[in-house]
Amino acid sequence: MHCRPGDAGSTDGFSPRCAFTIAFAAAIAILSIVFAAMFMGSQPTVFMLPPEYTPWLSRINLILDLTVSAFIVCYALKYRRTITFALIAIQIVLTTWLEFTMRGGEHFTSQMYIDSFTVIMVLIIGIVGSGIIVYALGYMKDWQAHHEDQKDRRPWFFAIMFAFLSAMYNIVISDDFGWIYTAWEITTLCSFLLIGFAKTEEALNNAFLQIKLNMIGGIAFQVGIAFLSLNGLPMLFSEFIAYGSAGNAIVAFPVACLALAGMTKAAQMPFHSWLLGAMVAPTPTSALLHSSTMVKAGTFLLLRLAPLFVVCPTASYMTIFVGGFTFLMASLMAISQTNAKRVLAYSTIANLGLITACAGVGTPEAVWAGVFLVIFHAVAKSLLFLCVGTAEHHIGSRDIEDMDELFNRMPRLARLMMLGIMGMFVAPFGMLISKWATLQSFASTGQVVLIALLAFGSAATFLFWAKWLGKLSGIAAHAENIELDVHKSEWAAQGLMAALVALCCVCMPLLSTYLVEPFLVNTYGTFGNTIGMDNMLLMGLIVALLVVVLFGTLGKKPVKQTSIYLAGISVDNEARTFKGSLGNVRTATGRNWYLADIFGEAKLDYPSVVLPIVAIAIGICASFHFAMTSPTTVVSLVLYATVGTTGNTLLRILIGTLAFAILAPVIGCLLAGIDRKLTAKMQGRVGPPLLQPYYDVQKLIAKDDVHVNSVEGTYVTAALIFAVLAGGIFYGGGNFLLCVFLVTLSGLMFILAAYSTRSPYAEVGADREALQVMSYEPMLMFLAVGLFLTLGTFDASGVFLYDAPPIVALWPIFIGLMFILTIKLRKSPFDLSYSHHAHQELVKGITTEMSGKTLAKIEVMHWCESVLFLGWVGMFFVCHNPLSLVLAVVVAFLAFFLEIFIDNNFARVKWQSMLKWAWIISGVLGIANIAALVIFNVL
Repeated sequence: MHCRPGDAGSTDGFSPRCAFTIAFAAAIAILSIVFAAMFMGSQPTVFMLPPEYTPWLSRINLILDLTVSAFIVCYALKYRRTITFALIAIQIVLTTWLEFTMRGGEHFTSQMYIDSFTVIMVLIIGIVGSGIIVYALGYMKDWQAHHEDQKDRRPWFFAIMFAFLSAMYNIVISDDFGWIYTAWEITTLCSFLLIGFAKTEEALNNAFLQIKLNMIGGIAFQVGIAFLSLNGLPMLFSEFIAYGSAGNAIVAFPVACLALAGMTKAAQMPFHSWLLGAMVAPTPTSALLHSSTMVKAGTFLLLRLAPLFVVCPTASYMTIFVGGFTFLMASLMAISQTNAKRVLAYSTIANLGLITACAGVGTPEAVWAGVFLVIFHAVAKSLLFLCVGTAEHHIGSRDIEDMDELFNRMPRLARLMMLGIMGMFVAPFGMLISKWATLQSFASTGQVVLIALLAFGSAATFLFWAKWLGKLSGIAAHAENIELDVHKSEWAAQGLMAALVALCCVCMPLLSTYLVEPFLVNTYGTFGNTIGMDNMLLMGLIVALLVVVLFGTLGKKPVKQTSIYLAGISVDNEARTFKGSLGNVRTATGRNWYLADIFGEAKLDYPSVVLPIVAIAIGICASFHFAMTSPTTVVSLVLYATVGTTGNTLLRILIGTLAFAILAPVIGCLLAGIDRKLTAKMQGRVGPPLLQPYYDVQKLIAKDDVHVNSVEGTYVTAALIFAVLAGGIFYGGGNFLLCVFLVTLSGLMFILAAYSTRSPYAEVGADREALQVMSYEPMLMFLAVGLFLTLGTFDASGVFLYDAPPIVALWPIFIGLMFILTIKLRKSPFDLSYSHHAHQELVKGITTEMSGKTLAKIEVMHWCESVLFLGWVGMFFVCHNPLSLVLAVVVAFLAFFLEIFIDNNFARVKWQSMLKWAWIISGVLGIANIAALVIFNVL
């Protein structure tokens, strides 16, 4: 089942065994697609084998369960793992007690339950899982070559992977808790065997850590089943959901137990360390665990339980807190990591936390977001793991710092990796759109704590992904291409995952209509208020554009190139060496900021373990008390608001974009001229003419078009386009959250332009620009949520529908916006990345290597941003009265003059002060304002 080095006729692994593996994987994928075609969009379907088979199937189930336990007992005894042995002993006792005593001869049923969510999971398991197995053919050939001292056990490796997929199919299709539990434990055993595959001390320690933590979840699963049996409750998952949804409070305890099982499998804190330890395994193992198996089993269980969280408040609050807290803490800890696989692990834990929180909220909107998070995380994360595995084998490292110049050394791989990273955190890709829906669902249910955790966690997410993207985007003129010997099986699997990332984003409206919404309708009777078809279509078009740019035009246009600036006479530009003022040769070095002294594991590990343990203990005990003392329960949502829209979104955005593209540069140019005039007056100078900014840009356009690389200009053009589109969405009255996301995407393109130059000064400026985005993003999230809670819609045009302007209800958030506006406009004291002033010690920071037309685009983008951000300020004073527009313009101008005054009267601060005060002000004013609005809406 593998391709041995030197197999006859198998230069890339096409031996008979290799062909068999590919054929088997392809059959699984094809049958999964056929299965999906048969049941897509249909009503839930129940299958049951003939009753006479049931006793035998029950015995087979018991034998499988005890066989898994026997395997674990043998390994525990062999390696003298006392805790593992004790935990498996408890599981064996519970299994035999449940089978022979409690059920009294009653057999488990063979019922299978298939709905649209089952179809989604089958497609993920079958297509993504099979693709990873194909990738493993080439990867494990190299792995074995690097581990010649070990016996070739690749047949065993592939057998476990196929068994893993089989167990996952059982979990998502079976309706009987007994069968689900057995498959649940098989995935735990398969994970143990794959993590410990290398049989080194580190691998074995991490494998046993995984099995110990997941056996805790397994015991919780058994306790839940035992409680159901003791109390005569349904033993079929579908019937259990229906019984609990009818308001029977007794389900609260088994729901909490099953939630605990799901959270252990989904690597939620405090159980997250097993997934971090799993990184010692071969890359195909990591990809399989993260994308289509192990952790997806946990999220599947939690999302299945979602309707019961709505009526079981104790279990809901436990799940919500653990998921939201995990998202924030894992996102923060990812910042401090340099190991690419460890960054991927923390990002997986964070996104699983978001899915867990969505399940805990339990509304149709939250589950819609959670299901899409599962889909997009599966395809994007599998792509990233496969790319990192290939890179590791060819550059000899998985350290992000060693991926410098990968865009030249492995151009195809770098582009695939960049697509995967973008797919994880920026609009218009699916993960970000799913987070958009998540925030919308949290806002509509008044989840203040979750909104705060999501806001700060998302800001941290931007920083660690942007840094990694920056390393990948660096370009040197003559780097050697080292990807020519990548196995065809690896390229095939990576190409499949890249296609899935793009297709899932472009086809998101179809996925919603034919897969996700039918599941919600069957579960809740409605699919709730999603983010809207217009918004999904717009995002799909932008994804298609980005994919074309990334794989079709980026770096393809020939440009006139020059050397980067190195504060001296360049000796070797690629090595960043130059002659200093005394004639000595020096090297300019720069490394990404990992902020380990603030967000390192040593700082955050303790609270990330203790607080979730306390929350889980309280949740389990409270759920047991609730189940025993409350005969019935009702919907426990504090608030459930409808998300409105003002309609005609696409047409308004089109008109707004055209108007903004024409008028914003003109208005922004005049504002820049006023800025220079007033600044000169404050400094006792006459100052330049009002139209000097226009003359400067005209001169830049006329200059020789010189670049330090072939991609810098493309990134800057993309940044300008997205800034204009963001302005068009806002002034066209479109979704404010979408406007914010596109502003962030524009900022990312700007940052990548600087990183791509490999200039030490531009890189430091890019690092600081990324920190500025991280500083102000939470306040913008709070602003969007505050607008919704005030207006009932995220559409900016909603302000025209109300008698009172938003400032009446949102004055604390307005103060916060004024503070972060200084950061966004890059005015002193927060002009850390670049400024127009002479005191910029980084030469020109992020724009150091930009000149001519590229710098002209930056200036025009800055003009557009000024008009957009001042529009945000004016929005607070707009209502249905047309005269309010005059007041809004006046306030916007006053804000602009205030920023000029601050810029000329305050000295620059350190980035630490900027981040600290931006987050403190955002946290205090933003959270307090949103909490007050939730209370007002409830009362």
